[in-house]
Parts: sequence; C-alpha cells; structure tokens
Amino acid sequence: MDFFCKNNEMFYICRNKKTKIMKKIAFFSVLFAIAVIATVSCKKKEEKPEPKDSFLAAQENALAQNLFDDVFKQVDNASRKMDDSCGGTKSAFESLAACATVTITPFDAVTWPKTVTVDFGTTNCMGNDGRTRRGKLIYTVTTWYHDSGCVITVNPQNFYINDHKVEGTKTITNKGRDNDGYLVYQVVVNNALITKPDGNTFTWNTSRMHKWVAGETTILNPWDDVYLITGTANGVASDGGAFSITINTPLDVAVSCKWIRSGTLTLVTEQFPNGIQVDYGNGDCDALATATIQGQTYNFVMN
Repeated sequence: MDFFCKNNEMFYICRNKKTKIMKKIAFFSVLFAIAVIATVSCKKKEEKPEPKDSFLAAQENALAQNLFDDVFKQVDNASRKMDDSCGGTKSAFESLAACATVTITPFDAVTWPKTVTVDFGTTNCMGNDGRTRRGKLIYTVTTWYHDSGCVITVNPQNFYINDHKVEGTKTITNKGRDNDGYLVYQVVVNNALITKPDGNTFTWNTSRMHKWVAGETTILNPWDDVYLITGTANGVASDGGAFSITINTPLDVAVSCKWIRSGTLTLVTEQFPNGIQVDYGNGDCDALATATIQGQTYNFVMN
C-alpha cells in the first residue's frame, strides 16, 4: 500500500479515504462528548436538592409535634380530673371539652394501676381551644399524676384532631424535679402514624424531656401551663423522604397556644445531610416558622 500511494492518483485516493475516516471519527467523538455532557448534566440536575422536599419534612415534623403535644395536654387535663375525682375533690375550672367523658377504672383512691378512657365521641367535638377532636384516648396510669415515678401509657383509638388521625404509643414518665425545682416528664412516642385529611400519611418517633416551667401552682387554670421541650425525633415524610431532628434550643409549648411558640432545631434529610436550621419564632402564638437551607432562609406555615 505504501508503494502505490506514491503514485499521485493513488495518493489522492488514499488521502480521500483518510479524510473520510477522520471525519467519521470526529463526528462520533462529538456525539460521544454530547452524550457525556448530557448524562452529567442530567445527573447534576437529578442530584440537586430541592428545598420544597425538606419543607415538607419540617412541616410534618412540626405537625406531629403539635398533635402529640395535644395528646399530652388532653392526658394532663384528664389526669387532673382523675386526681380530683379519686381524691374526693373537684376543680372549679373544667379544661376538657364539654363533649368529652372520662371513665376511670377502678374508681377509688387506693388501687393502681388505673385505666382512664377519654371519649370525645364519634363526631367532631369542638374544644375550648378551638380544635375539633373525636375518638378515644385510652391510657394506663401507675400512680398519682404528680408523683415521681408515675408512668402513663397512652394508646389513641380512632382518635382525630382537626381531622388528622393520630396513631402510636405515647409513654409519659414523671422524672421528678430538676435542680431548679421544675417537674420534668420524659415523653417517648413509638411508631406514630399520622393520616392527614387528604389521605397522605407519615411516620414519627421521638424521645423528649418536657420541663413544666409555668402554671403548676395554678391548679385550677391549666391554660397558663408552659413546657420547655428538648430531645430528638425521626420519621419518614409523606413523600417517602426520611428525616431526623435534634432540638438545639428548647421548644416553648404553651397549653393556650396551638403552635410551638419558639425554639430551634436541626433537621437532617436525605437531600440535606448537613442539616436545615428550623426556627419557630420569638414567642408569639402564631403558625409562622422559618427554615434556613444552605444559607438561604425560607418561611413556612405550621399546620
């Protein structure tokens, strides 16, 4: 081939062939480069975190916290009623909704544990706080509510708050008083399942400490009770994304307010493994909160 290519005509033919081959190589190289760029671009686009996904986790964590705080409040109210009734007294202030009935078994002052059923009926019942509830909260209590070591295990039964179905086991343990003299309750929620009015569900678990910082001495008025909450939680949001949280600044929860009033936490999601900072505000009773993601702060509303 080298010999014939020295001939001008053959040399011309070989050069054409070589040119065509080089053009084909160049063409397929461009196609390959475009494919690589497109693949990398799509991968980057797919892997880019979407803040809205983490907003959902933040909202649903706040919702679960809110709903199970409500369970705590209802158990607290019913336990006060139980202490009064079994002890032979009656509070002048009725904190439970008028449609709620409390059944205590056995009904005496000496037999423990007791089973307490708080029944809100089968249709929505409006409470004094403006929330609707239906279904039952059934719990066992080992001794008087305010005694150190008292353990309360709560199991909701077809229980709804504002049409959100609340399932899961909640255990409340009176841990006695801290160094500042405040009563402290350990609160553990296992296998919680929240079904929202639109049918979407999410799961939640938590282990927390509730410090009772205001309202303990005003026995006849539960509405001035305030708790500071610390601890951790985890769950799977309704979009399938797993999340976990750690409370950094204690959450301020008041019986008189539907929402968390203040406090901060770090929320970790699959999209943001380095964490999102959630801030519940400065103490005002409102549904507003913020989430700071990679230096950018977004507003969101608690349910």
